[in-house]
Amino acid sequence: MPRQRRQKSSTDVYHVISRGNNKQHMLADDSDKRYYIGIMKKKAVKYSVEIYAYCVMSNHIHMIVKCDLKILSAYMKELNFDYAIYHNVKNGKCGHVFQGRFYSSCIETEAYLISCIRYIHNNPVRAYIVSDILDYPYSSAGEYFSEKHNCISDQIFMIIKERFPNKKEFYEFHNIFDNQEFIDIEDEKSEYDFQRIKFILNEFIEERNIATVKIVKNVPLIRNQFVERCMEESKMPRKKIENFLKMLKEST
Repeated sequence: MPRQRRQKSSTDVYHVISRGNNKQHMLADDSDKRYYIGIMKKKAVKYSVEIYAYCVMSNHIHMIVKCDLKILSAYMKELNFDYAIYHNVKNGKCGHVFQGRFYSSCIETEAYLISCIRYIHNNPVRAYIVSDILDYPYSSAGEYFSEKHNCISDQIFMIIKERFPNKKEFYEFHNIFDNQEFIDIEDEKSEYDFQRIKFILNEFIEERNIATVKIVKNVPLIRNQFVERCMEESKMPRKKIENFLKMLKEST
């Protein structure tokens, strides 16, 4: 089947996602994330791309950028190509690092833009990596709440200042529940749900001094107690939790 043609934004603003091939953690190390952000900034200068927000996770990247659609394709192609070379040389590998083409979604309104920034900054919070957006060093959240702007365009700060009278209100805005739908959100929701079960499992094992994950999986009474706790805390259905439990490894 032919690839679906990208939609052009009337505002030239796009929400972009790149994923690791086969969901691999191609940005596993802190040094990898820093390297990617460095290339991201360098290529943005080269192509005159305005970066409004970003979050570099271990197996995917979120960005909000402003540029012409053709420029966006050239920018992302060169950015991911350069990082793929670095990754393969570092790890002694060859082949694809990213999962096909990057995803892009048009951002047509200012309200949607602001909500999308919040969604991106909350990625590591939803994944239970940190409890606060400012605790994650590989997103643009820190740039919004400091005087040092490493990658973020000055244009977006003008928009933020018009919307929020001070930084405190913009920070509190990040904690408001958002029911808007964003690109690829169903795929990400499943990933975050899985991370939440892992988080609860680690707490469960530590609290009860359980030796291994295998005990939780194979002892019916303990397994049932764990599943019921997950149901209470996450509100997920039993079947989904049990399926996630089967996927969990001993190293979790």
